[in-house]
Amino acid sequence: MYQDAEESLARIRGDVERAEARAAALPKLQESMSTARGDAVSVQHDISVSVDSTGALVSLVIKDAALNRGGQRLSYEVMKLVAGATLSVRREMASIARDLLGESDPIVDVLRHEIDAARAPHVKPTSEVTW
Repeated sequence: MYQDAEESLARIRGDVERAEARAAALPKLQESMSTARGDAVSVQHDISVSVDSTGALVSLVIKDAALNRGGQRLSYEVMKLVAGATLSVRREMASIARDLLGESDPIVDVLRHEIDAARAPHVKPTSEVTW
């Protein structure tokens, strides 16, 4: 369907305004993401982890009491905590992006998919730890 010139110009102006608003919000989003952290603590409060916005481990604290559970159990718990912290930081990033860019922005959709991916893997204890 063809539109008259005024309708076309109004649509273009609206598109430009939305693009400018998004461009203004992106540096805020980038800054928020660069400082975002996800944290998780074990039930016994003797293991804690922090991950950055990519899910990379930036802090790991293991108290001596946790060592009594053995290497295999300790490895399992650390991996489970890292997965939980990663899910937490991804939820935080999606919330920030939604607030800054709006629910329908493609970045918000990408972050939702990352949340789904972070939920997917289940860490199971095995007889040996593989890297």
